Formats: sequence, C-alpha cells, structure tokens
Amino acid sequence: MSAQLASSFSFIASEIPADFIGLGVIQLPSRNFFQSIGDFFAEKSGKQRISFMAVGAHEIKKIHTQGSSILQSTSVPKNLIESISIREDKTSDGLVAITHIDIVECISVDKKGNKKLKSHYFKLMPALLGENTSPIQSVTEISAAHAAKKAIIEALGTWETAIEA
Repeated sequence: MSAQLASSFSFIASEIPADFIGLGVIQLPSRNFFQSIGDFFAEKSGKQRISFMAVGAHEIKKIHTQGSSILQSTSVPKNLIESISIREDKTSDGLVAITHIDIVECISVDKKGNKKLKSHYFKLMPALLGENTSPIQSVTEISAAHAAKKAIIEALGTWETAIEA
C-alpha cells in the first residue's frame, strides 16, 4: 500500500519513506534551555517548529521541521520493533482525536542475549498543519489528512498483531 503525499507537505517530500503509508503531526520533542531560546526568536521571525510522523511499510520516521527547513529526521525500522501499544483519546474539549502510540525498539543485543531497548512515544494527530504550522485549507487535503492518520493506525495495528504472534 503506497499513499500520495499532499502538496501542502512537499517541503518534507525528501524525508518521506519510499513505501509511504501515511503522515501525521506529533508532539514536539523537548528541547534544552538554549534551543528553547533559539526557538523563541525563530518564532518571532515566523519560523515555527512542527514534528511529523511518516510511516512506510518498513519504517517509522520522525521528521522535525522549522519553517520549511528540516531540522532532524530519525527512523525506527519495522524489523527492530519489539512492541507497539496504540490507545485512542480526545483533547479535553473533545474536538480533536489523539492517538497515543508507544513503541519499544531493540537497539542492540549483547553476547549473552540481553537486549538494549529504547522507548518511543508519539502523540499522533491528523496532519492539518503544513509548512511553518499554516493550517491546511483545501477540503481534499483535510480529508486526506484524516485518512492518512487512519492508515497509520491500521498499519501499526497490523504490525502490533504480527509482533504479538
């Protein structure tokens, strides 16, 4: 299954997995004090930060952007995922559906067979914010954003089932 990236997100097209399934917005990662100061001044100049989750058939990518620049991109390969937990929720006002995704990745295995694990937490929402956090205006792209979030949840749900088996 391969999806099409909406034109509003063309600025991150170079980071999208080749076997792209869906795209969502995730909670920004925490930053240190000096990075926060830099973010403050960048926001004043109109360059806000936003983070995306792009899921492909073989990986999950976290893409952190500021304005139209990609700050960082990291990948979690499907074959290194030890467990997945998916939970649905809504914001306190009940308007926005949020999906909480916990993933445990196997970083390495020592000679004794002990695994070094890394936990990833994603607070996933539909990708309704594009470049520099401008709201998506096109009705077709809004529908596509909701469909992409649903595709991510379905894909990760099948991964979860396969891992448990």
